[in-house]
This record gives sequence, C-alpha cells and structure tokens, in this order.
Amino acid sequence: MNAQQVWQSQDLDAPRISLAYVRHRASGLERRTQWRNALEYGVGVLVCAMCGVIAYQHFASRPIMSASMVLMALWSLYYVYRWHRLASAKPVPAEAGVLDTLRYQRQQLEQQRDVRRRSWRWWGLPLLPALALLLASMVLEHDPVPWGWIAFLIAWLFAGTAIGLWVLECEASRFQREIDALDSLASD
Repeated sequence: MNAQQVWQSQDLDAPRISLAYVRHRASGLERRTQWRNALEYGVGVLVCAMCGVIAYQHFASRPIMSASMVLMALWSLYYVYRWHRLASAKPVPAEAGVLDTLRYQRQQLEQQRDVRRRSWRWWGLPLLPALALLLASMVLEHDPVPWGWIAFLIAWLFAGTAIGLWVLECEASRFQREIDALDSLASD
C-alpha cells in the first residue's frame, strides 16, 4: 500500500464521532467530578465544624476527647485539601479537536480512577491518632467505661472503612470501564 492509499483509508478507519458529542461527554465528566468534589468539601467542612463544637464543649471536662476532636477537624481539612488537589477536574479545552478532547477525557478518567484507588494511603494513616485518642478518652475519661460503645465504635470503624473502600473501588472500576470504552475506539 502506497502513501496515497494509506492517506485515503484514514477517513474510513477513523471513529465516526462528532466533536460536539465528544465535548459533551468530556464536560459531563467535568460536571460529575465537580458535584462529587462539592459533596466531599461540604462533608469535610461539616465534620470540621462538628468536631470543633464538640471539642469546645468538652474542653474542660474531657481534654483527651477534645484533643481527639481537634485532630479530627485538622484531618478533615487535610482531607478536603488533598481531595481538591488530586481529584479536581481541569476545564475541557475549548479549542481542541476530537482526538485531543478524547485524550483529555482519558487523562481525566485515569486521574479520577487513580485517586479512588490510592486515596486510602493518604487519608487512613493521618486519621489513626485521632481515633486512638478517642478510644483512650472513652477508657480514661468515663467513670464506668462504656465497653459496649467502644465495641460499637470499633465495629463501625472497620465496617465504615470496608464499605468506603468498596465504594471507592466500584467507582474506580466504573472509570476503568469508561477508559476501556475509549480505548476500544482506537482499536476499531
């Protein structure tokens, strides 16, 4: 096959996708990411405020619990900061063509997938000191030690972490399926 035949066959091999459709899908990903991030930010600010109020109310009577709540509030701010840094969607390039927009969308999908698969590494360890102080507070600052509540808290932490990791992995798998769908366009 000579160069002219290769050049003429390119139009037939290219996927039949309009630029408007590709931009619509890319902007849809951007909107979904912005809504998800807004939810993360809202919950983070709410947790920070609640922990601040609890720490203030119990500062004199339960200083270990107050320290735990302060650490939890700081962790919440750290979480919101890291999530914003790692999971924020970049705006869809306005002047890009079909292939550039598809590349952009694939990069955004990979970023969102990777954030969900790796996030436990940066939110899990910084949370441990706050939780340890909370458990210490329950043992040291209560006259009858509430062993039932301690067992419930530990079970809730393990179940909540497991469910959270499962949800993040499901989201990462969904992003991977979208990446695979984009890759199938190149292989057709």
